[in-house]
Amino acid sequence: MKKYIFILLMAAGLVACSSESLSIKQAKSLIENHIEKYPYFEKTSFGLGERKFNMKKDSEEISILKSLEKQNLITLQVIDVHKKWLSKDSVWVVNIGLTANASNYVVDQKKNSADVKTYLFTVQENSDVTLELNSKTKATAKAKLIKAPTPFAGLSKDKNPNADFITQEFILKYNKETGWFVQK
Repeated sequence: MKKYIFILLMAAGLVACSSESLSIKQAKSLIENHIEKYPYFEKTSFGLGERKFNMKKDSEEISILKSLEKQNLITLQVIDVHKKWLSKDSVWVVNIGLTANASNYVVDQKKNSADVKTYLFTVQENSDVTLELNSKTKATAKAKLIKAPTPFAGLSKDKNPNADFITQEFILKYNKETGWFVQK
């Protein structure tokens, strides 16, 4: 029974999206599906392997790393801790590794670094999408995307620190066989 209902809903969705007219509700649905399939995010590069930190100078980054270790996203294996000669600061040498739990946040990984997601964006629930029909087969839609920090957000500078959202423009195109879709 559930399969029949699912097939019926999918067919209704295809019929609704296959008409040449485009409504704001359809545009918002297309954008939400596109973002679900191709997530929007900010990323930063994160060093792996053996790294040296100054205990006082790098205290903020060290506290972020220890927090990530407590969340079981990275492993910290202390190699050495020693005081600098003729200095009040100490050196902390540590080996940093990623755990399997961090895989949801890793975009790209190399031997000594990884690109990790710092902020994820989702469509704002109660906001309207502005829609501009450029022609019968092309439209431009603007939507507000809410910014949500990931555990790795502390490792990078926020590119837009004065707002909790961004306004993103999407190009929508019409194809006779498939209907309206968001162009990548």
